[in-house]
Parts: sequence; structure tokens; C-alpha cells
Amino acid sequence: MASPGSSGTTRSRRTNPFEGPDPVVIRDLNILARVPVVLDHLTSTYYAWKTYFSLVFREYNIRDHIDGSVDSRFMEDDEEWMSIDATLIRWFYTTISKDLFHTVVSADDDAHAVWTKLNGLFTDNALRRKVFLHGDFFGC
Repeated sequence: MASPGSSGTTRSRRTNPFEGPDPVVIRDLNILARVPVVLDHLTSTYYAWKTYFSLVFREYNIRDHIDGSVDSRFMEDDEEWMSIDATLIRWFYTTISKDLFHTVVSADDDAHAVWTKLNGLFTDNALRRKVFLHGDFFGC
């Protein structure tokens, strides 16, 4: 039964505000509802895609996964942190076009690396040309 004033939805089981985000809450978040655009090199969705994700990162206190402030190599023993990192990578891959996926996918990347690659594709001219050429190649 939901407590008074609650919406009846499942909330984080954590009560300490200094603890990190709950990986279960992050994993179960419907990212497509929070980021309702697909990043594609053929359309101008980059700014909207990045803005929606930036809001999710702030809302769920997970900016440390993408801003480079934490080196994931030192977090390998922290199962919760690694679980959230894997979830972010899945979010990125499910909100980008197939062409972009094939451009940035790498088995050993952490969320920061994927985020940096995707942002670089749309802010760096040399990388941007690579994305367009890659898209043209797969379009043939």
C-alpha cells in the first residue's frame, strides 16, 4: 500500500541522501520516455538528445559516470557503480541510430567513453565527417 502523499510508484529504497543512486531504479527507468528523440546524423536531434540526457543525469545524480570525474577502472569492484554504468551504455545505444551505433560501439568502453564519442561526433568537424561518410557507406 502506498504511503500518504505518495503516488503509489516504486521509489528508491535508499534513505540516506549521501548514498549514490539506486542501480535498480536506474536500470528500470524507461529511458525512451525520458529521452523521446533518436540521435541520428541525418537529422538535427543532437541538441535535444543531449539536453534530455543531461537532465536525466542531474535528476538521478549520475553525472559522475559521464563527466570524467570518476575513472571506471577504479570502480570495477563496485558492483552498483558498474551496473549503473552498463545501464547508461545501454541507454545510449538504444537512443541512437543504427549507423551511429556501428560508429561508436566498442566492447571495452565505459559510459564516459561512449558519451564522449557521441558528443565528439557532433561537435568535432573531422569526426562529424566520419559519421556522415559512415552513414553514406551503410546507406549503399
